[in-house]
Amino acid sequence: MREKIHVEKMTAKDIQQMEYLYEELIPGCCSKEILEKNYEIVKDKKNYYIAVAKEGGKIVGSAMGIINIALDAPFMVIENVIVKSDCRKKGVGRKLFERLDKFAEENECEYSILVSSGFRKEAHKFYERMGYIDDVKGFRKVYK
Repeated sequence: MREKIHVEKMTAKDIQQMEYLYEELIPGCCSKEILEKNYEIVKDKKNYYIAVAKEGGKIVGSAMGIINIALDAPFMVIENVIVKSDCRKKGVGRKLFERLDKFAEENECEYSILVSSGFRKEAHKFYERMGYIDDVKGFRKVYK
């Protein structure tokens, strides 16, 4: 019998498992040291929420919500949505998005946005099921 998946806020104890999870998103992207450094920067900031989905104590997914304040309204940017490949289509992503939706509502956000690489067609279908619509064009400038 599968254990129930639950979502909670990331803690420093999760960094080792996050290293393996991020490897699945972008192979070779970040070392444990980079994850630790950046976690220390954001861990106490109230406008950041790093959600981790766990099953039996093991992280099977993660997503980050960042609250931004524009002059007209607060909004949330969603970054680094990752679900372990062997855990997809099992409700992990939905639970992560439900938690981030709650975070956005707690912060009175008008909307949330995310960008996704053009080739991630299955992820795009999932985002649409979560209520995201493809009626804008996103742009990204890479500095490194």
